[in-house]
Amino acid sequence: MLMDKLRDGAQSRVAKLIFWLIILSFALAGIGSYLNRPANSDPAVVDDEAIPARTLEQSYQNERARMQAQYGESASQLLSNPQYLTQLKHSVLERLVNQVLLNHKALKAGIRLSDDQVKDAIRQMPEFQTNNTFDNQKFISVLSRIGYNPDSFANSMRQDLSRQFWLDGVLTTEFALPSEADRLDALYQQKRDVKVITIPVSAFTKQITLTDKDIDAFYKAHSNEFMQPEQVKLNYVLLDSKELAKSIRPTDAELKAYYQQNSAQFTEPARLKVAHILITNKDEKAAQEKAAELLAKLKAGADFAQLAKAESADTLSARQGGELDWFEKGVMDPAFEKAAFALNQKNELSPVVKSAFGYHIIKLLDKQDAVVTPYDKAQKVVRQKYVDDKVKELFAEQQQKLSDLGFENPDSLDVVADGLKLPIHKTDFISAQQLPAAINVPAVKTLAFSEKLRDENTNSEVIAVSDSVALMLHVADYKPASVMPLAEVKDQVIAKLQKAKAVEQANATANALLTKVQAGQNIDAELTKLNAKVDEKKGLARFGADSPAQFAQAVFKLAKPSGTAVSAGLYADDQGNQSILILEKVTVASESADSQLKQGLSQQLIKLKQEDTYGALVEQLRQNAKIKYAAQTKETTD
Repeated sequence: MLMDKLRDGAQSRVAKLIFWLIILSFALAGIGSYLNRPANSDPAVVDDEAIPARTLEQSYQNERARMQAQYGESASQLLSNPQYLTQLKHSVLERLVNQVLLNHKALKAGIRLSDDQVKDAIRQMPEFQTNNTFDNQKFISVLSRIGYNPDSFANSMRQDLSRQFWLDGVLTTEFALPSEADRLDALYQQKRDVKVITIPVSAFTKQITLTDKDIDAFYKAHSNEFMQPEQVKLNYVLLDSKELAKSIRPTDAELKAYYQQNSAQFTEPARLKVAHILITNKDEKAAQEKAAELLAKLKAGADFAQLAKAESADTLSARQGGELDWFEKGVMDPAFEKAAFALNQKNELSPVVKSAFGYHIIKLLDKQDAVVTPYDKAQKVVRQKYVDDKVKELFAEQQQKLSDLGFENPDSLDVVADGLKLPIHKTDFISAQQLPAAINVPAVKTLAFSEKLRDENTNSEVIAVSDSVALMLHVADYKPASVMPLAEVKDQVIAKLQKAKAVEQANATANALLTKVQAGQNIDAELTKLNAKVDEKKGLARFGADSPAQFAQAVFKLAKPSGTAVSAGLYADDQGNQSILILEKVTVASESADSQLKQGLSQQLIKLKQEDTYGALVEQLRQNAKIKYAAQTKETTD
């Protein structure tokens, strides 16, 4: 059991626990949903804090969108099953309940985060960075796509971080003993030799005879496998920066004015090429004196390059005689930069300069003054920049107008389209996997299939498809998921039923042969008749890459052979082929001296213990809480 957990360690709940807890409310919780909700419509109330219906709906739709984005067609089949959707919604609600309980615990513990702590955490999130630097425009754009504004996101982040800090205090107390890691190491390195007798399912397929009654019964019993996913008809208007750019036709006077107002954009800045000698020492005074001594030698005629190679702490530039690449203002340490740009003549030396890195002597090798590109040569670039700036302004204005018109006229997109001079795009009935490419993003999937839009018959909010494209949609019609008629899927039904019956017969045959193997009987004749394949796998590792994980798991579940007893079991692959596994040898490795491996195993053990602790903690919180559900009033008290 422990080793089974370790196999899935990288995918385990605890391995992703902290990340999940941080983003849970981003993905699952809405902020504004506590306002203007109808009385008594809350799906759950946790210790007097309500989980609103709108929060649950948004959480549910976001979870669906996440599954579709991650698993594609596999998720579509699940999400077309009404029974599964009910279970999914219940699961999302339970996660929200757990989240509220943990929030309350963190609050009672007195954990508070300052505004600066929250801002720092947000600025460090890679989702909001460009070239490892926080990008405010990207931040605003991403928030728009997931339905947040900066204040609501910061509030959600504050709550999530508080919960994380409290959980860290609980979960990081877990530890693993060296003896536990040693035992796990021995199990990890164990090797096994196994004989594999594979009975192909194809040996039974031709023996299957089906009647119409069989086909009809299978179709009804497995109707959830033949579902037409829910579908919608959509109307939408698309606001595209590329189309807006076509309407911008600047005059030459406007372009010249723009050129003058933004002259810095069309100027190649002044830049320098210098060499330097860097002196560092824990004793600053000694470093300064050493730099002054070298400066005196240079003024007396010493060779700068030779001194740099011998004395400079900047080993990379020292190899080149202290030479640095060309640079402009705003690149170097401020003190270094100020001293360098104060030099005017080639080979001129600076005084000793103190920077954040130590003490420098700087020599000017070359200098290029700022060069302004004439308007005639820059005209093409000026036009493009002018259009880009105007498009950004116009796009922002049109987005606001789109939002206002859609809110003021929620019943359709007609007024919106007229007001913005945009066409209304219309789809036929489509599933979530058939969205037009131009609008195929998670946010659209979430809203297009949300109960809110179709039940209230309202326009959506403005959805940011990208930094340059936005849209508003209206659900014109809806078809719930339904079972496809037998006539349309009969071939699929027959294929599945034949496969199921063949697998059933193959399994029965394999079980009968397994009994004989365990009794020590010879089965060669039966294997020949079945065209079975016999293979030997030597030195199979528990986590080896040469065999499927489930196969290795089945092999390592077999008991170690003892005496004349045969240790054997069954394994079925994903095609239904049945294999009899006969364990022939177990090789126990000597104790590993790999400290890095043992450290990794210790960390994995700690994660498993944290998982158990987290589960027990949540269960205790639930037992001591008052939880009321709208559907079936469910309450537990102290």
